[in-house]
Amino acid sequence: MQYQVDSEQMSAASGAVAASVTAVRAEVSAMMRNLDALQSTWSGSAATAFSGTTAQWHAAQAQVETALDAIQAALAQAARTYADAELAATRLFG
Repeated sequence: MQYQVDSEQMSAASGAVAASVTAVRAEVSAMMRNLDALQSTWSGSAATAFSGTTAQWHAAQAQVETALDAIQAALAQAARTYADAELAATRLFG
């Protein structure tokens, strides 16, 4: 099997994913603050149903964030592994 990897590009992708995750978290936090403010002024069966839907969505969003964190961590680890392998191979000849 043959492979070619740019560990610096992979590391940059890891950083970009981390920045995206931070942005997603900030947007979700802002949205949840707005929804919480709405819920504090709303009562009744529709409000209760909405609260349940919001809780379900928040749980799903937490899973998405966990998956994105895992992707970012894997990219970062792969970048380090490839960079270390390249350095080790270079040292064999120098």
